[in-house]
Amino acid sequence: MDIQAIKIDSKDTVATCMQDAHIGDLVTLTSPFRETLLCISTIPAWHKIALVDIKAGDAIYKYGECIGTATEPIGKGGWVSHLNVVGADRQYDEELWQEAL
Repeated sequence: MDIQAIKIDSKDTVATCMQDAHIGDLVTLTSPFRETLLCISTIPAWHKIALVDIKAGDAIYKYGECIGTATEPIGKGGWVSHLNVVGADRQYDEELWQEAL
């Protein structure tokens, strides 16, 4: 089955699957990226799939922003979730102040 996934920014290392994906499914990124990759684990709809091999300690990017750090290796096509990622520390007050400038 061909599954669609959303990638927003060229530096993203994950994409969001628009349907449930299963081992062996082909996952195709929506325009403009149009890359296709093989799913290597079960991924629920609206969850993240790794677009590259990710090492433990690597930053993970979604929508062009760092969303966290991998706690273990995640293979290309694997499920990226709360089980293998710790959230990035954010300074929300400082970010809002910078955006206001």
